[in-house]
Amino acid sequence: MKMGDVLSTTRLRRLTGVTLLGLSALQMVSAQGFSPDYGLIGAPMSNFLSSSYLTQSVANELAEARLDPGHLEGAAQTEGAAQAWVVPLRGESGTAAQLAAAYPKAQQATATAVFEDLLRRYAGIEQQFGLPHGDLAGALVALLVGSWMALQDADFPDDHFLPAVRQMRALLAAQPGLREVPVADQRAAYEQMAILGMLMAGTQMALKTRPDPRVRQRMQVAARGYLTQFIGQDVERLQFSAQGMSLR
Repeated sequence: MKMGDVLSTTRLRRLTGVTLLGLSALQMVSAQGFSPDYGLIGAPMSNFLSSSYLTQSVANELAEARLDPGHLEGAAQTEGAAQAWVVPLRGESGTAAQLAAAYPKAQQATATAVFEDLLRRYAGIEQQFGLPHGDLAGALVALLVGSWMALQDADFPDDHFLPAVRQMRALLAAQPGLREVPVADQRAAYEQMAILGMLMAGTQMALKTRPDPRVRQRMQVAARGYLTQFIGQDVERLQFSAQGMSLR
């Protein structure tokens, strides 16, 4: 896996000292009977990815673009093609607890702690790639990449991450009306995508050292569901390159 530290096993461990989920987190959840894959499949998908106007609008635009290179021509190669959409992140966040609410009550506190930790770790990904904290395009790409990694059980090259982010910035910039979405909705979408991207990538990495066919199968079903929501039915054709995302 590469995508910096969401994405590169070596660099990830250098940043965090553990896999993306964290060995300590894995030990904690194991000791308390918490199963990360329950959150991916054991609860309704809608509980984990907001059906808000913002999320759905971005998904619709991305699906409509069909990842056609011509639709976002040059976006991946031009640093200043579009400004980052930076979501305000002031004050306490309730996103982790909202995601954890889909778990059995006895597991919700542990789930909340794991999701909060993943959100903190994602801030380190932003820093490594030079993204402003709260970059919506970055969180969207993190979710797509994490899901792609989980579905394909594959590593991700670091140098394919920023071109996809620039591509997504261009897509978001082409929809100025989205910025009228309430700030709370913006933050929820950003944090959900960041957490879920880290969870998918982290689970894929953790399974390399702790194989579990049942968890892998459920993770891949969830990954397919997330990708389908954003790019339609051709998820097997999704690819990343130095030119950005496309459907091969």
